[in-house]
Amino acid sequence: MFKGLGNIGNIASMMGAMQQVPEKLSVLNERMKVETVTMSSQCQRVTVVMSGVGQVQAIEIIEGTAGEELHIAIIEATNAAGTAAKQMYAEAISEMAGEMDLNVPGLDGMLAKLTGNA
Repeated sequence: MFKGLGNIGNIASMMGAMQQVPEKLSVLNERMKVETVTMSSQCQRVTVVMSGVGQVQAIEIIEGTAGEELHIAIIEATNAAGTAAKQMYAEAISEMAGEMDLNVPGLDGMLAKLTGNA
């Protein structure tokens, strides 16, 4: 459609794709609400299931876990699930941008910051 226009064609194409972003993000968010990650504490006594948008769906605790051990295990499993959920979300955003052929400068860096890998 914009062939032969050089950078103007690229900008016009990118602007058209950018107009689709809100709808695509809405669909992605709905998908992330149902996709889950499951992570356990280092001691394997607590497991947390979390959605891709960071909502805890379930916590499983092995019977007999109590006190300080339980406290630490819940924190570890929840933090691990949160990290995995952020990573899953960032990968979905990156995939969406690739499918839309959006070459957004700095996107990888922004996603790395989101996941704590910056």
